[in-house]
Amino acid sequence: MNSSTLTDGVAGTGGAVGDGSSGRPLKLDDPPTVPTVGELTAAHDVSAVHARLREEWGEMAPVEIEPGFRAWLVTGYRTIVAMARGQLPLTAATGTWSGHGRELPTTDSPLLRPLAAAERPVVERVDGSTHDRLRAPLDEVLGVVDEGEAARTTRARCEELIDGFAGTGVADLMREYIAPMPQLTLGTFLGFDAGTARQVFEAAVGSTTGGNAAAAMHQVSFVLNGPAARRPDGEPTPAGLLARHPSYESTAEVALGLLSLADIASRGVQAWLAQTLYLSLTDDRFAQRLAGGRLGIDEALDEVLWAASPVSALAPRVAMEDFLHENRLVQEGDALLLAVGAVGSDPTIRGEGAWDGSGSRSHLTFGVGAHACPAPHLARLIVRTAAETLHHRLAPKLALRTDELRWVPDLQFRLLETLPVVFNPEQAAPES
Repeated sequence: MNSSTLTDGVAGTGGAVGDGSSGRPLKLDDPPTVPTVGELTAAHDVSAVHARLREEWGEMAPVEIEPGFRAWLVTGYRTIVAMARGQLPLTAATGTWSGHGRELPTTDSPLLRPLAAAERPVVERVDGSTHDRLRAPLDEVLGVVDEGEAARTTRARCEELIDGFAGTGVADLMREYIAPMPQLTLGTFLGFDAGTARQVFEAAVGSTTGGNAAAAMHQVSFVLNGPAARRPDGEPTPAGLLARHPSYESTAEVALGLLSLADIASRGVQAWLAQTLYLSLTDDRFAQRLAGGRLGIDEALDEVLWAASPVSALAPRVAMEDFLHENRLVQEGDALLLAVGAVGSDPTIRGEGAWDGSGSRSHLTFGVGAHACPAPHLARLIVRTAAETLHHRLAPKLALRTDELRWVPDLQFRLLETLPVVFNPEQAAPES
């Protein structure tokens, strides 16, 4: 009988059928019991869980996404790089996943959502020339953002949000600051006013959370054909440039491109800022580095990407054919989760210290290869400015015990459900 261990709520059952002792490679459905992704996303010490999974299963662990639906969780740095660069027969086209032939346990599982089959080509779920064609408009639109203007815009939007709760002495930073900030900031970059930005980002969330994708596309198409597409001088806004880009073959592709950008960019920025503020509230050493000026902030942000990665896994990949890797038989249709959040605990590239090597930018948070993040420098600027602005205005303290915080069940991003804080309320300026 196999022994079972428990680390931060995650069961491990290494030594199951096909682990090599039987002389044949392990297949995804061989072990009778495997760790669950839900338990992993809920863990407080994710690095410890990844380390235990690696110890028991090697760098490719079979995990359960939902009952009856499994995937390979890849935790090895070099293997993740090879897979993301297309050196193994994998595709981002999730419609080829073998799980689509089975009845889902729920019609709206947040953990299975990234593996849903796309009805139309979307940039994160296609490969090759189609991916290149759909990616080009996003690269060009993000490339015209002026970083100086972006920093000023971000600071202004952050100040406005803080004004809304600074006088109360209490706030849920997730709801009142972290969640709305990327929407307002990225929306301004695209040329939207606050109301339009909220409309677009809410549509993006609805299109990826079981809502009516067709309605979201219609809503965004309407926005892109309205005043938001042009500046007051008649020149196109970045959103307008996106709408007119020759790479797009239809209005639907334009809408899907904007929805994809809005969803992934906002959740990624939210997760990075949330993890940064979480560490600043729970780790005194980190908080001191965060307060050390711009260089200190950039170093602190790199520490977050290594030790408390805001990205749990890249967009899922699916095996296009059977292949053998590290005594694992990956079969056609198997899903693979490239766990970039695990590289911080990979002993082949990291030292023994918790923050060892954190100054390196090789953390893989932004991906690698064709599907890498198109604007990591812009994301860093937004998060740096938002963290700096909040700590300059307030001196927040966590209002709950650390073990009372909970994370959203999300396959790709590490997002807190809430981040309640208390602080000395700002006094309103006297009216003149």
